[in-house]
Order: sequence, then structure tokens, then C-alpha cells
Amino acid sequence: MDEQEMVTVLRHKRHDWMNQIQLIQGYASLGKQDRLMEQLEEVKEEGEQERRLLNSGAPHFSLWLLSFNWKQEQFRIRFQLKEEDIDLSRHDSVIIAYVKRMLELLDAYKVEDELYEGTLIVYRGYQPSTFSLSWEWEGSFLHAEELKQKLDQEGFISTIFEDRELSIEMTIE
Repeated sequence: MDEQEMVTVLRHKRHDWMNQIQLIQGYASLGKQDRLMEQLEEVKEEGEQERRLLNSGAPHFSLWLLSFNWKQEQFRIRFQLKEEDIDLSRHDSVIIAYVKRMLELLDAYKVEDELYEGTLIVYRGYQPSTFSLSWEWEGSFLHAEELKQKLDQEGFISTIFEDRELSIEMTIE
């Protein structure tokens, strides 16, 4: 990453934090104690998840995930690392290859002007050396069954629910 990319990442991160601070200030000034506490808890949890990601030993995946919402026009993602000390360092380049390929496929089947809200959960697998990435995407895709077949052919495990939710699982050993 060069200096300009680093400045861009920091600029976006600062913007996100300022938005959250403004929400907190707004709730405080309106006396909405419940919403204020919810927002503070959300900020705290987001910071914890970012800490886990940055400590996972996967710098390329971390940067990709942290900058995802700024770079994608039609996709938004929230993420959670289930374990505090998950080590992704050996698999950084493999994870990036998989997630970029998945996004290429989703991009090819996206509906124009649809916003896809996603959740990613990273967790350890059954074996100590494995871990899984579980993606849930809400939104309609063009030719959803064809997309599912392509994802499955690429080694992902995918399921479509009521043409509005796409679940994608990937396990890395």
C-alpha cells in the first residue's frame, strides 16, 4: 500500500467515526438515552471487531474488508470474527482470491440500482487448522439459480432463500 492509499483509508475511517460521533451527539442532545446507549454499544462492538480483524495476521484481507463499503457502490458489508485470536496469516492471499472471485460472480448477477446488504462471519472450523467464512446477502440477483450453480462450481456452498437472500459458505484449510 502506498502513501496515497493509506491517506485514503484514514480519510474514510475518520469520516465514518465522525458520522458515529454526530449520531451520539444527536441522541445526547435530544435526551434519547436508550438510543445513545445502543449507539455507543454499536461503536464499541465495531471497534472490537476491527481490532480482531487487524490482529488476525491477514493484512490484505483486513484492508480489503475495511475498505469494502467505500469501494463498492451496490454492496455493503458488516463483519464479525467469532473468536478473538483467530490466525488467518497463512491464508491471507487465498482468502483474497476467494472473496474477489465471489464478488466478481455477484457483480455479474446484480440488479442495477439494488443495494445488497451483507453480513460476514469468520469462525474456526471443526479442525484446528480450518476456518470458515459465512456470507449472507440480502437483495435480488438476476438469474439467481444460475448464480448459485456458478458459485457451487467454484467451490462455494450457496443457498438462496425466497429470491431475496443468498447464503455463501467457504471453508479454508
